[in-house]
Amino acid sequence: MNSHDVLTMKFILLLASTLIALGNDAALNPGGHGPTTLGEFVGDESVIRMVSEKIDIRFSKTESEVHCRFVFRSGKTTGDAIQLVGFPDILEHEDYAGVIRKLETFVDGRKVESRKERGWFAVEPFGTPKCGLGKPPPETRPEHVQLADFHVITVTFPPDKDVIIERHYLANNGGDVFGTIWFDYSTDTGAVWRGTIGQADFHVKLDGLTVDDLAFEDGPQKNPPRSQWGWCAPNRAEWKIVSPTELTMTWKDFEPAAHQTRRGIALRTWSKGLPDMKPNPESKP
Repeated sequence: MNSHDVLTMKFILLLASTLIALGNDAALNPGGHGPTTLGEFVGDESVIRMVSEKIDIRFSKTESEVHCRFVFRSGKTTGDAIQLVGFPDILEHEDYAGVIRKLETFVDGRKVESRKERGWFAVEPFGTPKCGLGKPPPETRPEHVQLADFHVITVTFPPDKDVIIERHYLANNGGDVFGTIWFDYSTDTGAVWRGTIGQADFHVKLDGLTVDDLAFEDGPQKNPPRSQWGWCAPNRAEWKIVSPTELTMTWKDFEPAAHQTRRGIALRTWSKGLPDMKPNPESKP
């Protein structure tokens, strides 16, 4: 066995041990989904349109604090539309308790208590997300299904009147053995509302971190690209850097089911990553 083979074997062992550790110690963060409707559909979509959403995130080294403000308008002309509105907290397994903490929900400025019900969430790469309470229907492909706890409220949407739903919560950030810290916020649940989302405004305030701590592919590189374990999305060029600790971004008139780059944002810090594998030019196949 030559020196290159020894290096290769060491790398394979390192990779295997790392992936085992990642499987045991990685903490995913599925607590950043927008609201979805659980009734009053016309085809694949609700009769209600999400006119706008404003997402404020305080991203720290350990947790994210999220405040969301959604403006809805009913397209039903024959009277009120009464819907179950659920905020999915995606689960990793049957006994998982979720990651959302200290959830508060407001409808038109009035605080309402949500109830938690177990259900399912499914999204195909180029499809409209589907979800429901209880067990998924048999025609749903199992590889696309995730368990979810839905924080559910009943909302009345009068015709020709905006309804404002607000949500405030805390969630532990995700992390892995490479030192990455992350939080994701998904807008894909917006695909089930009527038509397009009129506007989404994102505001990220960094707490104990700066913009330089975020791993953007199009930003100054701290690690070789092949060693970096995950990237922020979208790229830095789409964000407005307000200050070293503040970023904003606006999307207008988009449909998450069709616009693959408008299905959410990802915040990622730099990580140690894996060592680069450089072939030995003297080695023979």
